[in-house]
Amino acid sequence: MAARVDSTTKTEADVHHQDVREAEKLGVEVEEVVVTRISEEDLMRISKECLDMHSRTGFHIVLITLVMGFNMAGYGVDWGVISGINSYTTFHDYFGFPNSGVIIGTINGLMTIGNFVGAPFLALGDVIGRRGINFLGNFIVVVAALVQGLAPNLPALMVGRFLLGFGSSMASAPQYMAEIAPLHLRGRLVGFFGTWFQVGSLIISGAMVGFAKWNSNYQWRTPLLFEAFFPLLTCITIYWWCPESPRFLILKGRREEARRVIAKYMTTNNDVDAPIVPLVLQQMEESIESSQTGVRSAYDFRVFFTKAVRYRTLVLVLYSIFQQWNGGAIISYYLSPALDTIGITASLPQLGINLGSTCTYFLFEFIGSFLVDIFRRRTLIITGLITFIVTQTLVTITSWQYSLYQSHATAVLTIVWVFIYQMCSAALIATMHNLYPVEILSLPLRAKGMGFYNMVQGAAGVVQNYGISVGIEKVGYKIWVVYIVYNTLQLIAAYFIFPETSKLSLEEIDTIFETPGTHPVKLSKKISKAKKEKAKADRQALVSGGA
Repeated sequence: MAARVDSTTKTEADVHHQDVREAEKLGVEVEEVVVTRISEEDLMRISKECLDMHSRTGFHIVLITLVMGFNMAGYGVDWGVISGINSYTTFHDYFGFPNSGVIIGTINGLMTIGNFVGAPFLALGDVIGRRGINFLGNFIVVVAALVQGLAPNLPALMVGRFLLGFGSSMASAPQYMAEIAPLHLRGRLVGFFGTWFQVGSLIISGAMVGFAKWNSNYQWRTPLLFEAFFPLLTCITIYWWCPESPRFLILKGRREEARRVIAKYMTTNNDVDAPIVPLVLQQMEESIESSQTGVRSAYDFRVFFTKAVRYRTLVLVLYSIFQQWNGGAIISYYLSPALDTIGITASLPQLGINLGSTCTYFLFEFIGSFLVDIFRRRTLIITGLITFIVTQTLVTITSWQYSLYQSHATAVLTIVWVFIYQMCSAALIATMHNLYPVEILSLPLRAKGMGFYNMVQGAAGVVQNYGISVGIEKVGYKIWVVYIVYNTLQLIAAYFIFPETSKLSLEEIDTIFETPGTHPVKLSKKISKAKKEKAKADRQALVSGGA
């Protein structure tokens, strides 16, 4: 076994890195290094033993998830509004533009431009706290909703869309949930709070079917104003029901406060002496101490292009583009012109299909919040990409057949493939969007990293919004071919570049990225395999001991 480094001179993470390097030199498999340490399974077991969800603490966790869910519901409302409002002739008549082309692309693009511009300000989360930045972002969204909903002309509407994107980028709900959730519930809670996106989308999509019967400007103004509802709820409740992130408190040197927060929200009886408290505290402190990246200023993004962080940046950029360019935006933002290509042009049928699609997505995203604890991250991402390629190919084929024969059957089949795409996207990929980017970032980089992630996502979104809007107008259903090609390239990239993070603590993931001389994908798979084998051996030993 590899020699140990004196713990008085090295941090635990330094020892871990040294173990791996020395073990490789001596021909010892990395599994032998990993299994000698406390396993993630042990941490999960201790976390579960220390917290009864049927307690007052469990109720507090539910309230926190609810408040963060309001954030996601706000996003969902916007997606539902933009997808549905494009079917209203009153909206297009008032502002004077069609449901596809440059103007609607600009309106949607301004949301993502605002997202891009506002993303660097997410780093303020390291200054005013995770709650503070969340409150500020949601307050800006409330103002933006009023501006766009009361807009007297097109420029005012565009200002509102920009402000909406700016504020939305600062609401760091996924990051906060990953930092506050008890260890054994992290994946499930992050996945569950993500389903609130569809709650918001479902509520507004259903309401907009009813609004279709109105014949005034309130038909489109009401849903735009409703975008203020969930952000306002967040602003009202966040300081009442949500504690500050213990990771932020440790980052600011407020260790005792962090200890009390961990005890209050990760143990049944607010027990500071519970075994999970020092373990979580130690993990967080080691993550700060062992970070080899260095953190300059809250607004300096050069750190993401240093040698130590370069691989994390590559994964972050690829995943943020993937989240935007997988094809879902056609359904979310441009369903109306997409349905036009298969002969469904009436407002009410379009809104009905949109509502059905949203209901389907909500149901399967809820299922996905459980799958995230069963299957590995790479398995879900890679399987999801394969289903995207298959369903989008089928959509292209049946849309092509409709263009030739105007067959009602091919139009129905196209809608079926779209619904199957929604099922696969919701169950396999949607939960990953709130989990995977946070997991691959070390603690000192997390707030800044999510800001960088949102910037890239915003830039990709701008390109996409213009591309889809103009593309549908120019080439119709053939726009799907672009996504088939992209998802194929993304599938190859995911297989060779995305490391496994499932059942690894946020701090253990640092080791995968920061161990010199190893490929993160290979090391992540080795560590995951080692932990799985150790858990199996422990179970067998327990059975043998009981016998």
